[in-house]
Amino acid sequence: MELKNSFLEIKRLKERIKGDDITDSFAIPLDPLDVIKIELEKGEIQVDRSQIIQHGPFLLYEGKILAILYIYDYRATQEDLLSESVNKKAPKFHFSWCRTLSEMDRKGKFARYIFSRKKINKFKVQATEREPSMIRKLGEHHEMEDVTLYACKNCLNETGYKGYSKDLKADEKDKHVLDFDIKEFLDENEATVTTSRFYLEQKRVKFSDETVQPMVYSDDFPETSRKLRTSKDWKCTKCNVDMSRYKAGLHVHHKNGVKSDDSLSNLQVLCALCHKHIDSDHKGMYIDPSIERYIKRNSEYWNKN
Repeated sequence: MELKNSFLEIKRLKERIKGDDITDSFAIPLDPLDVIKIELEKGEIQVDRSQIIQHGPFLLYEGKILAILYIYDYRATQEDLLSESVNKKAPKFHFSWCRTLSEMDRKGKFARYIFSRKKINKFKVQATEREPSMIRKLGEHHEMEDVTLYACKNCLNETGYKGYSKDLKADEKDKHVLDFDIKEFLDENEATVTTSRFYLEQKRVKFSDETVQPMVYSDDFPETSRKLRTSKDWKCTKCNVDMSRYKAGLHVHHKNGVKSDDSLSNLQVLCALCHKHIDSDHKGMYIDPSIERYIKRNSEYWNKN
């Protein structure tokens, strides 16, 4: 498998991309990170441990892009990898800094992980055959495309995503694993990562450990935010724009500014544009150009302003 070398590829990409030179057909400048994100969604890359930042429960590439991690050379056979069992002998993909990743990091085996932004649970995996007949037929090591991998249960437990708990029955846990949608997870949590990073940068917060960035929010906030936005049918409570197609553009605002106060009376569901203009403290908040265009086209309020 020819995996991109992240250091060289991203460096070249950054050199090709000069922030002000990137524009779309609407002449809105694109953030270089967005272009890099698009490139990374086309395939997998090898990563250095220092490039994966633990931001609250999330995994961020270079501290900025929400990541999915998995092991490419898991040493499972083709038969193992083709099994449809959620408990098959195959790598799990990780979306949170869980017990498994901590252990692999402690053992110095983190280099085995591959970073991906693909929004489906189909991955390139290297199979390792053990039976002589299969080795003669396929070779000892061979690459397989579009292998179905499942979410790590430790990640699900770490985040409590959609009510997952270690106390659930085995079949209930398996259902959570089967139902996990990578695209949905990334879309739902992109907003929380964006706003958390904005507040940290605003406060110029420095951390002693460069690979760990605590969120400005409570540990439960990502799930609280998801539930609240779901209860509002993914619509902004101020301009009423429907963000169900662009969930990354629907935020949850803390009215009193206290990010640890998750009482419902203190939380307000706002589209990114309404959030940015809620007060002077939010003026510098970055909004993805495609999200901004969507809001301006589909919100009666912003269509006029």
